[in-house]
Amino acid sequence: MKAARGVLSIITVCVVQVLLARYLPPVAERCDLFTILVVYYGLSRPPTGAMVMGAGSGLVQDALVGSILGLNGFKKTLIGYLVGTLGSLFMLNQAIPRFGILFAATILDQAAELGLSMVMGQSLAFSGIWLLVQRGLGNGVLGLLTFWIAARIP
Repeated sequence: MKAARGVLSIITVCVVQVLLARYLPPVAERCDLFTILVVYYGLSRPPTGAMVMGAGSGLVQDALVGSILGLNGFKKTLIGYLVGTLGSLFMLNQAIPRFGILFAATILDQAAELGLSMVMGQSLAFSGIWLLVQRGLGNGVLGLLTFWIAARIP
């Protein structure tokens, strides 16, 4: 049952991200629903479940974006592991800590991409600090809304 819910959530995030990219490109540019999903699983499940969700959602994101296969999978797995570990050590069930985790996960996502691109010898154009801050704020606000909705679903 848990695996089916995980697959359904990845499919839902995939569809919503594609629709956002098609009809609201500025919003899609400032939020990453896959990161929000991995952070949600990291805060509500054990670290291994968050890592599996991170790997799965990252590979789906790789297929959608057309990037190097496994790049987003590795980044999301790393985020799932770190957030899952922090979630098991600390009480992160209030809005401000969750917002901070979402913001930090967004920055970690970009930092991991820069590091992995350098290791692989790929050139990567950094979009700038201001867009990164906007993406972190967008993920934080949308993530809190998503967590609130997910708490209401049985």
